[in-house]
Amino acid sequence: MPRAPPPVPDFRFPAPCARPLESRECVAPLTRRDASRSARRSPLAPRRAVPRRPPCAARRVRNTRDIAHPDAGDEAHAHALLRIPDSRRHRGHSSDLRNRQSRRQPAIAEMATPRPPSRNSRNQMKLRRQIPLAFAAALVLTSSGAFYGIHALNRSLDIYGTTVRQNVANERMVSATLVAFKLQVQEWKDTLLRGKDPAKLDKYWSAFQQREQTVDTLAAGLESKLPDGESRRLIEQFASAHAEMGQGYRKGFEAFKASGFEPYAGDQAVAGVDRAPAELLEKAAQDIAADSARVSADAARDAARATTFSVVATLVVFALALAGGVWFSGTVTRPLARALACVRRVATGDLSTPIDARGDDEIAELLAALKDMQASLSHVVRDVRHNADGVATASAQIASGNLDLSSRTEEQAASLEQTAASMDELTSTVRRNAEHAQHACAVAANASTTATRGGDVMREVVGTMRGIADSSGKVAEIIAVIDGIAFQTNILALNAAVEAARAGEQGRGFAVVAGEVRTLAQRSATAAREIKTLIEQSTERVGAGSALVDDAGRIIGEIVESVRQVTGIVSEIASASNEQSVGIEQVNHAVAQMDNVTQQNAALVEEASAAAHALAEQARALHGAVAAFTLQGERADERGNARDTQPAIGAVLASQRAPLPAATPA
Repeated sequence: MPRAPPPVPDFRFPAPCARPLESRECVAPLTRRDASRSARRSPLAPRRAVPRRPPCAARRVRNTRDIAHPDAGDEAHAHALLRIPDSRRHRGHSSDLRNRQSRRQPAIAEMATPRPPSRNSRNQMKLRRQIPLAFAAALVLTSSGAFYGIHALNRSLDIYGTTVRQNVANERMVSATLVAFKLQVQEWKDTLLRGKDPAKLDKYWSAFQQREQTVDTLAAGLESKLPDGESRRLIEQFASAHAEMGQGYRKGFEAFKASGFEPYAGDQAVAGVDRAPAELLEKAAQDIAADSARVSADAARDAARATTFSVVATLVVFALALAGGVWFSGTVTRPLARALACVRRVATGDLSTPIDARGDDEIAELLAALKDMQASLSHVVRDVRHNADGVATASAQIASGNLDLSSRTEEQAASLEQTAASMDELTSTVRRNAEHAQHACAVAANASTTATRGGDVMREVVGTMRGIADSSGKVAEIIAVIDGIAFQTNILALNAAVEAARAGEQGRGFAVVAGEVRTLAQRSATAAREIKTLIEQSTERVGAGSALVDDAGRIIGEIVESVRQVTGIVSEIASASNEQSVGIEQVNHAVAQMDNVTQQNAALVEEASAAAHALAEQARALHGAVAAFTLQGERADERGNARDTQPAIGAVLASQRAPLPAATPA
């Protein structure tokens, strides 16, 4: 498994002393004697990092106020300031630090103190509540109008569906009753016209009675389903008229039979009695249809009323939403305009304008955040002004640290060259071990293949022996069948001899033949038993041979498995050797890369020195950049002193420049 190359070591020079200026405890510098002593060590031995003290903080300019002294006009005074005793510098720096902290404390206390809400904004609502509540109110009003319209439409549809559906069913039932009534009248006419035959008379009269019963049933059903009203009264009148008509039909039937089956006599008795009931049914159907039309008209009127209400409610909600949007836009844009003006003033560098953060909504919080940002920027600008000179001084100290870095880099390059040579020898040795392991893996693979083929041959032998055993078993079964046939033949021959004896002289020849057959059957049985014995012995021997072959196959299988395990172990050894070879090569490559990087570090020393001087120039530019900001309560003389510190810093940096040794080429 290939391993990732080790990361390139980061040979960085130590940063300036990270301790505060009040504590002047620094580690002793690395002397030339220590450097020569470390150079005599073995290049492969672990090297203990010797901490190096950066240029002592005593040579550091404390702050811009020391440089910008009224008498500081040239480089000599700047160096005189650097040689101030430690006790005076400690006291001066401590007092300066206390003054700086005293200037920060009121601003920090102001930022940490929560702002009490104004009297006019105590009852105001935040935007994150106003917007959802406005949308919720519009949604509630719109939903209320829509729900009312939907409810009215559903109610109209329910009334329309229930009433009209029932009226249609009742109307159909009235029509069915009218049809059944007319069929009853038709059956009466069939009785009069075809009832001269007594057999047919009973048939048609029974059909008439069935139709009459059907009409009564339909009329009773209508009476139970119809509500109180004109249609139900008409159905009740029809039921009464139908009952009276039934009595008249029965009188006419008696007159028909009494007249000697004369149709005129029966028809004369009930002439015109079916018109009134039929008219009652027609009137009931018309009344039900009129009721359905009235219900449909009421439902349409309710639906139109609900639609009109929904449209009016939607228009009202839209007008309210439009007015609320205009009002809400005014309440939001005005504070946003104030916030935009504040941001533009801050963008121009004006941090002195106060920001009024009135209100309790999100925009007021935005203005308060802008106010806090302005205060934080003011503190940052003050800190940058007070600490930019420290950056310039540190850049000068970086240049002095490059000298020691160059000497240590040369020593490290020599050690890495020796390490690279040792790694080359180790790489060649590991590569040879990997080649031997691969050869052993190939030999083990060939042995595994041969053992596998032997196992396959033994499995074929086992299969062949099992086939022989199965064939022997089948032969034994066949011999048993032959023995049974011989036994049956003997029985048949015995029966034939008995029958020949009964036949007397006529069966003597048949008896001789039967005896011969019996003799042959006995000989066949004897031979079959002998063959069976031999087959059983052969089967036992084949079984023993099969068991031995099975044992041999199992042993060969174990041998194959052992060879496979050996092959796997050898493969793992070969793989590990390959991985070790790859890892050593990667380490060798990393060492070579470290050697190259170390050689390059010598050339980077000059670049680091140039970067230090560029950092000083950037510090001077930073002084000029922060001078463009206007802070609250700032005096003009303080800004002038901040500008006057830049020439003194440049003089100090110029005095600390020293020529650097040329880098050793790789």
